[in-house]
Amino acid sequence: MSDNSSFGEQSLAEVISICRTCTQLDRHIDEEEASSGTVPGAEAPQDPARNDRDTQLDQYLDHAIQSFAARWLPLIYQSSVPGLPLADIVCRLWRRAHTDMLKVINRPSYRSMLALLLFALTPIPVGVCEEEELEGVSGQVCVHAALQQIQTLRARQKSLQFNGTRVNLTNSNRPVGASPASLATANFIIAESTAYWAALTFDTSASLTLNCRPLLSSGLFGFESEPSWRMVRACIGIFHESARDWNHVDVEITDERANQVIAAGAAWKLLVWKLTANLKESLRDGHDESEVLRAFNSVSNAVDQFNITYRDLLIACQRRIQFLNQETRLRWYDLMLHYNLAILMVTDIATATLREDLLSLFSAKRVDAETWVMNCLAFGLNNKYTLKLQRHPDATEPPTQAQHATSITVPLVAIDPYPHHVVAAVKLMQHAIDRDFAAEKISADAYTNLHSTLRQTLSHLPQVSKSVQTTLAEFEAAEHPRQPLYP
Repeated sequence: MSDNSSFGEQSLAEVISICRTCTQLDRHIDEEEASSGTVPGAEAPQDPARNDRDTQLDQYLDHAIQSFAARWLPLIYQSSVPGLPLADIVCRLWRRAHTDMLKVINRPSYRSMLALLLFALTPIPVGVCEEEELEGVSGQVCVHAALQQIQTLRARQKSLQFNGTRVNLTNSNRPVGASPASLATANFIIAESTAYWAALTFDTSASLTLNCRPLLSSGLFGFESEPSWRMVRACIGIFHESARDWNHVDVEITDERANQVIAAGAAWKLLVWKLTANLKESLRDGHDESEVLRAFNSVSNAVDQFNITYRDLLIACQRRIQFLNQETRLRWYDLMLHYNLAILMVTDIATATLREDLLSLFSAKRVDAETWVMNCLAFGLNNKYTLKLQRHPDATEPPTQAQHATSITVPLVAIDPYPHHVVAAVKLMQHAIDRDFAAEKISADAYTNLHSTLRQTLSHLPQVSKSVQTTLAEFEAAEHPRQPLYP
């Protein structure tokens, strides 16, 4: 997994591996703990137990990565690999990672945090029964455990800690990871901030898509005082000034410039998700009407700000999109789909809580977002991504026909890193076209065409996923438009 600069200030060439970042952070902390109490300048003694723990953490993270990526095995192997069906491989990898999470959950480290977050994103395979799901930790529990771990890891001062099982006494106020090789360098601070931003992304997503409160912020509007969100707000102003000369019709869109726009827009998109999650919390938990309206207006204003700052530039990227490389096209598709999905979720939240007053105020934004989401899904189907294949040099089995190929080309939607979000977008758009068809706003052939696009999208998502298969079965069974959820 990798990420670019969140705010569009860095070069496209500066790609950060979150896996490598978490490993480096753990190394810094281990070095600090190993050197604690030793004579300055002396080499820390080797600790076999620490080395074993380090090896185990690497293994658990590797298992989580393999389980996470297993959904895309059918893209490479069209039927099966020698000796074992693909469905069995996916289930075995999931079960191994599922068991590992019980060990990872009580071993706070940055690699543990990443393993937990990756497993939370791993779809439950079709071959896993409900009883087996309940035997271990769920994805939601993994997210909460990961967020608690990063809070522990970022705690600078050690003090008395106690719970129902133990009391930890320490006389040391020495900050964790404060050696000259770590905290004293900018690299440690940057790495720690990168890991925290990843955790913040998961916290925001979980609080919006699940019925839970965020763990990295306190209170409904406590996030407003947090440095990360203040930085997002500050950076939109910086970007607006730096891009002032770009906002004209004949702006030249290159891959570098397009990725600066997309990266900056993605940071603001996450803020829109955060504000949408706040609105959901205010309605769900019965906050005062003044707080509900404040949360709603915050979302509405953030959408307006996104449109003012980024919309024209993103449309300029869209006009030039076929001339940009495939990674840029994937990032543009991902940003536009997820930004507009948040707007559809505002509508869904207001519908679920019977807030027709909010629905009417958000009507124009909802219609615009529905158009964008449908166009993004069509874009994801019609634009291709080529994956380079490499046979492992240590492989002893004779190569299959798929392994002989040097590359495969698939629609963008087939490699979307968040297929569960695509499923949510499909379901929300199904409600939208059902509503419009019932109101005679679209014709029967338009309905059929839109329904076909939604079904094709599902057919290109990982078919080993239970949620994909369940939603696809619903589409197969639906012969007629259903009753719309909202007017």
